[in-house]
Amino acid sequence: MLRNQPVDLRTEFASNPIGIDEPMPDLRWRVDADRRGARQTAFRVLVASTPDRLSPGEADRWDTGKRASARPAVTYDGPALESGCEYYWAVRVWDESDEPSAWSDPARWETGLLDPDDWAASWIRRPEEGAFERGRFTYLRRDFSLEGEIERARAYVSASHQYELSVNGRVVDCDGSFSYPDYQYYETVDLTDDLATGENAIGALCNWNGAGQGRPAAEPGFVCQLEVTFADGTERTVVTDGSWRVREAEWRADAPLRNDEIAEPVERIDGRRAPLGWAEPGFDAVAWDPAAVVGTHPTEPWERLVAQRSEVVRSPIEPVSMDRLEDGTYVVDFGRVYAGLPEVRFADGTDGHRVELRAGYLLEDDGTVSATEGTQWTDMRYEYVQPDGEGRFRPFNYLGVRYLQVDDPGEELEPEQVRLLATRNAVPDERAAAFESDDGTVDAVFDLARHSALYGCQGQFVDTPTREKGQFLMDGFNVSRTTTWAFGERALSRQAIAEFLRSHYRYWAGEGRLNAVYPNSDGKRDIPDFTVSFPEWVWRYYRTTGDRATLECAYPVITAIAAYVERHVDSDTGLITNLSGGEGGPYEEGIVDWPPEMRYGYDRDWPVRTTVNVLCASALARAADIAAALDRPDHERAHYRDAQRALETAIDEHLRRGDRYVDGCDARDASESASQHANALPLAFDLVPDAHADAVAERVAEQGMSMGPMMVPWLLEALETADRPDAIVDLVTNAEDDGWANILERGGTFIWETWHCRDPSLPDDHRRNRSESHAMGATVLVYILRTLLGVRPDGVAGEHVEIRPPEAGLESASGRVPTERGTVELSWTRGGERAGTRTDDASETFRLEATIPWNASATVALPTGDRDAVATVDGDPIRDDGDGGNSEKPAALPDGVSAVRDGERLEIDVESGTYRFALE
Repeated sequence: MLRNQPVDLRTEFASNPIGIDEPMPDLRWRVDADRRGARQTAFRVLVASTPDRLSPGEADRWDTGKRASARPAVTYDGPALESGCEYYWAVRVWDESDEPSAWSDPARWETGLLDPDDWAASWIRRPEEGAFERGRFTYLRRDFSLEGEIERARAYVSASHQYELSVNGRVVDCDGSFSYPDYQYYETVDLTDDLATGENAIGALCNWNGAGQGRPAAEPGFVCQLEVTFADGTERTVVTDGSWRVREAEWRADAPLRNDEIAEPVERIDGRRAPLGWAEPGFDAVAWDPAAVVGTHPTEPWERLVAQRSEVVRSPIEPVSMDRLEDGTYVVDFGRVYAGLPEVRFADGTDGHRVELRAGYLLEDDGTVSATEGTQWTDMRYEYVQPDGEGRFRPFNYLGVRYLQVDDPGEELEPEQVRLLATRNAVPDERAAAFESDDGTVDAVFDLARHSALYGCQGQFVDTPTREKGQFLMDGFNVSRTTTWAFGERALSRQAIAEFLRSHYRYWAGEGRLNAVYPNSDGKRDIPDFTVSFPEWVWRYYRTTGDRATLECAYPVITAIAAYVERHVDSDTGLITNLSGGEGGPYEEGIVDWPPEMRYGYDRDWPVRTTVNVLCASALARAADIAAALDRPDHERAHYRDAQRALETAIDEHLRRGDRYVDGCDARDASESASQHANALPLAFDLVPDAHADAVAERVAEQGMSMGPMMVPWLLEALETADRPDAIVDLVTNAEDDGWANILERGGTFIWETWHCRDPSLPDDHRRNRSESHAMGATVLVYILRTLLGVRPDGVAGEHVEIRPPEAGLESASGRVPTERGTVELSWTRGGERAGTRTDDASETFRLEATIPWNASATVALPTGDRDAVATVDGDPIRDDGDGGNSEKPAALPDGVSAVRDGERLEIDVESGTYRFALE
């Protein structure tokens, strides 16, 4: 690779994306440079309609010219983009010596259908009399012929609610749109390699389930527009219309619902009715019905189609074991809980033989799959009626699955006949972040959190892949901050933020609130704590990504949330009182934590709740921060900052009682309860006066785990703020008390909705039947990387990093954290006596190696422990032994080191590059 040559070119956070509809896309890059101080001082971007025009003076779409900037990103600002077109771009940068790089290799993006008039396809469906049947499965197909050499082919596809697209007998895409039909998602699918000159077939298996958690009712419908470009420049368009043929699929329509939340039917599949070869050319569909045409897009109820920027993928998981019980029942173990579709291939079926199957999380004592435990009372059964000979059982809707039970299959099954198609959102790199330490339990918890976060993404940030597949705001916030750290994920986080912004305009404009779940079937529904947490989510997402466009889009809603908070300030106390929201239910005026047993006795019987007030102060603080980041007028920034400080002062005056915070108060009295929630949140948001911080931190640490997986990130952040890594290690590794280690101790492979819960008053069926697949508790991964590894990105989009290894808790750790400017790598270890120390006064050595990515800087804070340690970089001293904290820096600092400061730790400012530090 040439010096400084830009790599990893991304458009809208994706590599060479197709089908985007952003009129001014965001373009990003980085450079892999290992020399110290490597950074960007300027860039030049070219955009052209063809790759051969990507040169200065030839670029026909856009040329930025040389722009002085350290930011490795730019927003396209050239001529308006056209539908269905490819755009190529390249970038060069100038380094710290003002030396230009070579041009990057070309990257590209491709637009989708940008204007409603670009759509010629009609929405179609199966003919229907009367009301639509829930759990509707439909095949749709048509044959067509292509003459000529195919150069490019794109299908623009959408369905309400889900589809599998097949071309010439092969499934090429699976996705869905759970949004409202006036903002329906569509997918762009590259079919260039799937079509052939001559006869072709295209079709879809679609599923509509009516209203449920995570989806509005909408109506059943499918739309597809296939556009083919030939080598000679001619084009052909194939669209959904009345020429398509449709028929009911083999799923029975009279099945019971799995539960009343996701409201999906138990899948009962008659394999005899499966139309074998239905998506292959020449299939005889004469007996199928002509499609019912709803209307050419846009048509009621589908008013708008929006490009989908996230992608759902499937990967096969083979059985870890397969046991045959005495009665012939097979029990298959896939090793851990995944979201997915179990599949069984029968080699010698008997016509009409009924096979019952059941998925689950746990086994009963007799070895069968439990029908109840860990599933939240979800009916996890399936039913398959065999055809004669070969047959394949595979459901359409994913569930959380570890075990699969197959009753009376009618033949001996081999492991290769069974698999699980694990389903999740695509991420840039599922191993982008890594962690390993001297404590195996911490490592196992990290892996548990990573797995849970990965499979908590199913086109939305889902509550759980089993009972509630809806996107809850607080769950989304928690999973988003995990996936952005763990995988470098951006697309789903941006989509989720945009959807909750839309919930404000759909339901809460003028009230300053957001939906608690969106999209959803039950309309206007909020939880006040969730609304006031949203500004924090937006701000953290921006700090991670530098996505200014999302920040600008969110700002009007952030200001509405701030106004909602201010309307509830009590004139006597200055506190947020009776915060409206969640009316008439268990969320009213503040949820605190969820499920209820995860409140650990929090005293909610007060008009002022401490947790609500701290989150409201955060909302005002983030409104001020966002106003500043967007260069809003001074009076706006000052207004929100003044409101924030006034509320924080009132919290300190009324809710702090010496070294503890009480759960709530009114104008005359206060609660006697000082829960962990009430004390952890002020500590996490740095509201505790310095004189009381240590005592509050000790109170929080002594309470162990007394917060649920939904709110536990604030407990972890509180302990990080208090510099208590030892307490975090205790929290993470305590297998006897509630927490992640206890989940592992009990055989859990996915984080649960609740800890096992030590509350003996809770009914046993609740303790054992909460969801065992909830990703919201995966935030522990973030704090393992931040606090126990010691990597804390600072600034915006990875421009600065604080390296702060813990002073206690672990003896060694290594890992990596992805940022927008590259990967931060860190390893450190402590141990061994320093040379020259007395045995009774031995001090440990400390060694650290850090790689700071190109175009970033870092502050490395070494845990000196005492003033006698000699600090070195690559073996060269950076301060004299026993200098007593002299703030004067040495006459010559090593390359890449710009400053050394003594304080509670030795702080060393460094530029990009790899450094080896030691304290001896």
